[in-house]
Amino acid sequence: MWQGLDEFLHVVEHGSFTHAAKAMEVSTSHISRQIQQLENRLGSVLFQRTTRKISLTDAGREYAIKLKTIKQELLDANTQLQGEQRQPKGLIRITGAGEFVATTVAPKIVDFVKRYPEVEIDMDFNNRNVDLVEEGFDLAIRFGRMQDSNLIARPLCPRVMTLVASPEYLATNAPPHNPSQLIEHNCLIAMNKRWRFSFNGDIKEVKVNGNWRSNHPQALLNATLMGLGIAHLASDIVQPYLASGKLVTLLDEFQVSDNASWLVYPRKDLMPYRVRLLIEHLLGSFNNA
Repeated sequence: MWQGLDEFLHVVEHGSFTHAAKAMEVSTSHISRQIQQLENRLGSVLFQRTTRKISLTDAGREYAIKLKTIKQELLDANTQLQGEQRQPKGLIRITGAGEFVATTVAPKIVDFVKRYPEVEIDMDFNNRNVDLVEEGFDLAIRFGRMQDSNLIARPLCPRVMTLVASPEYLATNAPPHNPSQLIEHNCLIAMNKRWRFSFNGDIKEVKVNGNWRSNHPQALLNATLMGLGIAHLASDIVQPYLASGKLVTLLDEFQVSDNASWLVYPRKDLMPYRVRLLIEHLLGSFNNA
């Protein structure tokens, strides 16, 4: 009765036989065979297949909705019987980048592992926009505006960006009085050459240029401290250097604070208990901070 149902739900979740096979650690031919046998038993076609993609038929879509409900009810029943106080265990893979993740998020994850020592954490510090499903990650920490509708993004905390330069740089370069004047300056760029500013309540982007690019905030900070140019960095990174006078802020009245940090994860109907518990832990930690 149950044969092929798990394969079917994995294909629905991952969007292809290949990705479903990878998630289940079986061959693509196994997935295909199980789906074909399931369709034969039901006497109904569940997927429309082309050479490029598959999609659910109307019957398949209705069947998937009912199966997901039944499976979730079974999992909830198991959880209730076992008790939510059971120790979660297993691997959680997380990707993120930057000092904020290393110095602020990571310690909160350490607290979680100390509480649940049977959980294993694999943290990948990477500036790429990682495909979470394709590369097998459970969670990501990201910044700025979220655009991928296939992911769920939960805000962790706002993050104010600050425009800074060293007194050494400003000694030979007149400070800009509005964002449009940044074109006259050497701007130290991270991943995006368009910086966002507030003009009379409207958010606008200014394209900047410079001779130093890096996807690591510490490298940008060091170059700024050495007088190379102007950088757009998170306020928590530059605050100690502002206090010591090694850096000064610029264009404060034009700054925006929409560069929030986000906890991002794939849309899944069935999420491992350990991952759900970590999500709740992180959201609670930041909301109570």
